[in-house]
Amino acid sequence: MSLRWRLFSTFALIVVLCLALVAASVSVILRTQRDRLLMERLTTMAIPIATQVRTLARTQIVATDLQSSLKEQAQNNNVFIIFADNAGNAAMQITPDAKDQRLEIAKGELPHSLTKTSQGKFVTADGKVFVYAAFPMTKAALAQALTRFDTLVLATPSTNASLVMVSLAAPFLAGGLVVLVISLVIAGFLARSIYRPINTVTLAAEKMAQGQYDQEIPLAGPREVRELASSFNKMAGQVKHSQSQLRHFVADVSHQLKSPLTSIHGFAQALLDGTAGDDAAKLRAATIISDESKRMKRQVDELLELARMQAGQLKMEHSQVNINELLEHCCEVFDVQAEAKKLKVKIYAELLMPARGDFDRLEQVFSNILDNAIKNSPNEEEVRIIGKNLDSRMVEVRIIDNGPGIPPEQLPYLFERFHQTDGLRSGFGLGLAIAREIVIAHQGTIEAKSEPGRGAEFIIRLPSFS
Repeated sequence: MSLRWRLFSTFALIVVLCLALVAASVSVILRTQRDRLLMERLTTMAIPIATQVRTLARTQIVATDLQSSLKEQAQNNNVFIIFADNAGNAAMQITPDAKDQRLEIAKGELPHSLTKTSQGKFVTADGKVFVYAAFPMTKAALAQALTRFDTLVLATPSTNASLVMVSLAAPFLAGGLVVLVISLVIAGFLARSIYRPINTVTLAAEKMAQGQYDQEIPLAGPREVRELASSFNKMAGQVKHSQSQLRHFVADVSHQLKSPLTSIHGFAQALLDGTAGDDAAKLRAATIISDESKRMKRQVDELLELARMQAGQLKMEHSQVNINELLEHCCEVFDVQAEAKKLKVKIYAELLMPARGDFDRLEQVFSNILDNAIKNSPNEEEVRIIGKNLDSRMVEVRIIDNGPGIPPEQLPYLFERFHQTDGLRSGFGLGLAIAREIVIAHQGTIEAKSEPGRGAEFIIRLPSFS
């Protein structure tokens, strides 16, 4: 069943249930109100009848004469006139019908021994409910023949709920049909306001499944529908970005592996066809094949490592790391490389707070940045490492070189895999992409600042060990 028909059927069911509930409630209210009015009417009738009984009693009338006198009143008012004794039993009944069909009233069911007028209900032996108004009789005022009368009871059948429901059926049915038509019209507009945006989302999703990722849904309709459209647009943007990254990734991998594969293929072919004839040429070809295969293996390993990091599968230690000791260790590793260019790598750091993390992974981060800084710095220059505590929770390390710098338009893409900068500064391959993932895994941040011709500055912030 479609959403539109579900809404229609739901509205129709709600209307029917509401009408049934209202009809039942109204019938109960009307029945109660009618019974109350009947009791008041019976009470009004009981007073003159009781007065008449007292008057007749003073004239020494017998019970048969009293019954004959009240028969006409019972018929005219369609009520049962019952005299109850002091035990609640019917001592005498006067029925309104000509057949004189008396009520079967259980013993003790009628009101008795009253001091004032009373109203209520009683149930006959055959299950019929009657409302009554009872009036106490003063025995001193009654004749000797009537002394067994304790209470005067006027009764009439209670309103039947089914009869009330039947009487309400026609107006409620007519009103229900009108309300149902109106509700279905409203449901149609509501379904349209919901169905159309959802249909738009469905069509957009189908297009995305066909490879058309440039989808955007207008934010219109109810709040929930707008939130759905907004979430879909965010998802579509992320899918589009992921697909773009995947295409770039495939292109980057193809580009990066093409060069070593070309070299390996070329020199292997030289060995096979005898172009590398002498031992020196063969050794050179074998050496290049070995170096290029190692470079290709290293790139594949880095790709796999980066993929594991981005998939959240990177396993790290969570121990206390001495940042001062880590920076000293990194400088010692690059001493030979720095001396070859007559560079100075100096540390300007206060006593830094220890960080929580993995010593080897953080060494990988700082080593990668130092390696790039040394490679891109002119000879006889200085690479500075500045460390300080930002507050009780963060440690900051800055690595600054005096190289050619990075163009501003390339800074946003610096930490993407296989990013290559234009100009004098060399590319970074996967190093900075891996460094960023490691820092993020440590709940830290990494950023780069640079101006062309004024060097580059890399800033790493890590949470302290606490």
